[in-house]
Amino acid sequence: MKKIIALVIMTIYTNICVMGQCREYIESIAESELEPYILDGNFLSPIVSEGEVVTYTRTFLEGQSYKLDVCGMDMFFKEITITEGKTEIFKNFGKGTDDKFVTLEDGTMLPLNGINFYEFTPDHTMNLKIKVKIVPFDGGSSFKLEGCLGILVGFKK
Repeated sequence: MKKIIALVIMTIYTNICVMGQCREYIESIAESELEPYILDGNFLSPIVSEGEVVTYTRTFLEGQSYKLDVCGMDMFFKEITITEGKTEIFKNFGKGTDDKFVTLEDGTMLPLNGINFYEFTPDHTMNLKIKVKIVPFDGGSSFKLEGCLGILVGFKK
Protein backbone atom coordinates (compact mmCIF):
# COMPACT_ATOMS: atom_id res chain seq x y z
CA MET A 1 0.00 0.00 0.00
CA LYS A 2 2.86 2.39 0.83
CA LYS A 3 4.39 1.74 -2.61
CA ILE A 4 1.12 2.64 -4.33
CA ILE A 5 0.81 5.87 -2.35
CA ALA A 6 4.44 6.75 -3.11
CA LEU A 7 3.86 6.03 -6.82
CA VAL A 8 0.77 8.26 -6.89
CA ILE A 9 2.62 11.09 -5.14
CA MET A 10 5.59 10.79 -7.54
CA THR A 11 3.25 10.84 -10.55
CA ILE A 12 1.45 13.96 -9.30
CA TYR A 13 4.76 15.69 -8.52
CA THR A 14 6.17 14.83 -11.96
CA ASN A 15 3.06 16.19 -13.69
CA ILE A 16 3.24 19.43 -11.68
CA CYS A 17 6.95 19.87 -12.55
CA VAL A 18 6.36 19.22 -16.26
CA MET A 19 3.41 21.64 -16.36
CA GLY A 20 5.55 24.25 -14.59
CA GLN A 21 8.29 23.83 -17.18
CA CYS A 22 5.73 24.22 -19.96
CA ARG A 23 4.43 27.46 -18.41
CA GLU A 24 7.99 28.78 -18.04
CA TYR A 25 8.76 27.90 -21.67
CA ILE A 26 5.65 29.70 -22.97
CA GLU A 27 6.36 32.71 -20.71
CA SER A 28 9.93 32.90 -22.05
CA ILE A 29 8.75 33.21 -25.68
CA ALA A 30 5.66 35.33 -25.00
CA GLU A 31 7.34 38.72 -25.43
CA SER A 32 8.76 37.93 -28.86
CA GLU A 33 5.53 36.22 -30.01
CA LEU A 34 3.32 39.18 -29.02
CA GLU A 35 5.59 42.09 -29.94
CA PRO A 36 4.63 45.01 -30.05
CA TYR A 37 1.74 43.94 -27.80
CA ILE A 38 2.16 43.37 -24.05
CA LEU A 39 1.24 40.05 -22.40
CA ASP A 40 -1.68 40.64 -20.04
CA GLY A 41 -0.42 37.93 -17.66
CA ASN A 42 -3.29 35.49 -18.20
CA PHE A 43 -2.53 32.67 -20.58
CA LEU A 44 -3.05 28.98 -21.07
CA SER A 45 -0.06 26.63 -21.34
CA PRO A 46 -1.13 22.98 -21.35
CA ILE A 47 0.86 19.96 -22.46
CA VAL A 48 -0.90 18.50 -25.50
CA SER A 49 -0.56 15.63 -27.93
CA GLU A 50 -1.85 14.96 -31.42
CA GLY A 51 -5.62 14.92 -31.76
CA GLU A 52 -6.29 16.90 -28.57
CA VAL A 53 -8.51 19.96 -28.46
CA VAL A 54 -7.90 22.87 -26.06
CA THR A 55 -10.58 25.50 -25.42
CA TYR A 56 -9.98 28.90 -23.80
CA THR A 57 -12.69 31.51 -23.17
CA ARG A 58 -11.86 35.19 -22.62
CA THR A 59 -13.57 38.57 -22.49
CA PHE A 60 -12.17 41.30 -24.75
CA LEU A 61 -13.08 44.94 -24.13
CA GLU A 62 -14.47 47.35 -26.70
CA GLY A 63 -11.88 49.69 -28.25
CA GLN A 64 -8.79 47.88 -26.87
CA SER A 65 -6.37 46.44 -29.48
CA TYR A 66 -5.46 42.79 -28.93
CA LYS A 67 -3.24 40.12 -30.37
CA LEU A 68 -4.22 36.54 -29.67
CA ASP A 69 -1.34 34.16 -30.37
CA VAL A 70 -1.17 30.37 -30.36
CA CYS A 71 2.41 29.21 -29.97
CA GLY A 72 4.47 26.30 -28.75
CA MET A 73 5.82 23.24 -30.48
CA ASP A 74 6.35 24.17 -34.13
CA MET A 75 6.04 20.54 -35.21
CA PHE A 76 2.31 20.66 -34.43
CA PHE A 77 -0.19 21.69 -37.07
CA LYS A 78 -2.73 23.74 -35.17
CA GLU A 79 -6.29 24.29 -36.34
CA ILE A 80 -7.50 27.44 -34.60
CA THR A 81 -11.10 28.60 -34.43
CA ILE A 82 -12.27 31.76 -32.65
CA THR A 83 -16.00 32.21 -32.13
CA GLU A 84 -18.35 34.66 -30.46
CA GLY A 85 -21.45 32.65 -29.62
CA LYS A 86 -22.17 30.75 -32.84
CA THR A 87 -20.43 33.31 -35.08
CA GLU A 88 -17.02 32.32 -36.39
CA ILE A 89 -14.59 35.25 -36.15
CA PHE A 90 -11.36 33.58 -37.31
CA LYS A 91 -10.30 30.17 -38.58
CA ASN A 92 -6.82 28.87 -39.31
CA PHE A 93 -7.10 25.79 -41.46
CA GLY A 94 -4.28 23.78 -39.88
CA LYS A 95 -2.37 22.00 -42.63
CA GLY A 96 -4.98 22.51 -45.33
CA THR A 97 -4.11 23.56 -48.85
CA ASP A 98 -6.40 26.59 -49.03
CA ASP A 99 -5.05 29.43 -51.12
CA LYS A 100 -6.72 32.09 -48.96
CA PHE A 101 -4.55 34.96 -47.79
CA VAL A 102 -4.87 37.60 -45.11
CA THR A 103 -3.36 41.08 -45.31
CA LEU A 104 -1.74 42.38 -42.12
CA GLU A 105 -1.83 46.02 -41.01
CA ASP A 106 1.62 46.59 -42.57
CA GLY A 107 0.43 45.25 -45.95
CA THR A 108 2.16 41.87 -45.64
CA MET A 109 0.13 39.02 -47.14
CA LEU A 110 0.33 35.64 -45.40
CA PRO A 111 -1.34 32.33 -46.26
CA LEU A 112 -4.26 31.80 -43.89
CA ASN A 113 -3.25 28.19 -43.25
CA GLY A 114 0.06 29.34 -41.74
CA ILE A 115 -1.19 32.01 -39.33
CA ASN A 116 -1.19 31.29 -35.62
CA PHE A 117 -2.25 34.73 -34.43
CA TYR A 118 -5.18 37.12 -34.73
CA GLU A 119 -4.99 40.90 -34.26
CA PHE A 120 -8.20 42.80 -33.66
CA THR A 121 -9.90 45.75 -31.96
CA PRO A 122 -13.45 44.85 -30.86
CA ASP A 123 -16.22 47.34 -31.63
CA HIS A 124 -18.11 45.91 -28.64
CA THR A 125 -17.13 43.90 -25.55
CA MET A 126 -16.84 40.28 -26.67
CA ASN A 127 -16.71 36.89 -24.98
CA LEU A 128 -14.66 34.78 -27.34
CA LYS A 129 -14.05 31.06 -27.34
CA ILE A 130 -10.65 30.06 -28.70
CA LYS A 131 -10.48 26.41 -29.76
CA VAL A 132 -7.17 24.85 -30.80
CA LYS A 133 -7.06 21.36 -32.28
CA ILE A 134 -3.70 19.65 -32.63
CA VAL A 135 -3.98 18.02 -36.05
CA PRO A 136 -2.57 14.46 -36.08
CA PHE A 137 0.31 13.65 -38.43
CA ASP A 138 -0.37 11.26 -41.30
CA GLY A 139 2.54 8.98 -40.48
CA GLY A 140 0.49 5.97 -39.42
CA SER A 141 2.68 5.58 -36.34
CA SER A 142 1.17 4.67 -32.99
CA PHE A 143 3.59 7.13 -31.36
CA LYS A 144 1.96 10.49 -30.58
CA LEU A 145 3.97 13.69 -30.38
CA GLU A 146 3.54 15.68 -27.18
CA GLY A 147 4.58 19.20 -26.26
CA CYS A 148 3.73 22.60 -24.87
CA LEU A 149 1.02 24.79 -26.32
CA GLY A 150 0.51 28.43 -25.42
CA ILE A 151 -2.55 30.58 -25.93
CA LEU A 152 -1.40 34.14 -25.27
CA VAL A 153 -3.28 37.44 -25.21
CA GLY A 154 -1.49 40.74 -25.61
CA PHE A 155 -2.79 44.30 -25.66
CA LYS A 156 -1.55 47.69 -26.88
CA LYS A 157 -1.16 50.51 -24.37
